[in-house]
Amino acid sequence: MLKLGSVLGVGLALVVLAGCERSSAVASRDHADGSSARQSAYQDGGAGAGAEPSANDSGDRSARRDDGPVRQIDGKAIWSSSRKGSAEENAQRSFDRNGEAFGARDLDSFIKKAHAFVEHPPVGTQQLKRTNGDVLFYDGKDNIFAVANKAGVPRAMFKPDQGGAYWDIQKAREAKRQTAKADRKESGSDG
Repeated sequence: MLKLGSVLGVGLALVVLAGCERSSAVASRDHADGSSARQSAYQDGGAGAGAEPSANDSGDRSARRDDGPVRQIDGKAIWSSSRKGSAEENAQRSFDRNGEAFGARDLDSFIKKAHAFVEHPPVGTQQLKRTNGDVLFYDGKDNIFAVANKAGVPRAMFKPDQGGAYWDIQKAREAKRQTAKADRKESGSDG
């Protein structure tokens, strides 16, 4: 028969484990210094798509969330979907975090601004095409970072707190990915 102490110990362990949840990749916006945490999903290199479509989200994952027909603008989806959010949910999340920085009064105006930016980037905007077809954009003049999937649908648009340093980080990550892919291909392990 189990002793009371053992039962309590097991019960306490279960309570502790139950309280351990995986933390979100996206932190709260409520920082004491007033800074925004909108970039945390991007900075960790994860698929922060549950928060916002991340610059690192592949765009062609088979586990995409499908909530039926996607609203369109000029024949394209309003935003990219992800595993954790529909196109509408991801657009709304991005607007909630970044709309004010772009002077967008509502979701539709933010979506239109994002589409205009990725379809006709300002002169001088740097672009980087990822191996998965995503295109990353950075306008250093206005400090705008955006990502569009291979179909030209926005995944993200925000003004990075780190400015040009954020763009440099993205370029370095992609260079590392391309090198790793070339190494795998050379060794015959990349199908």
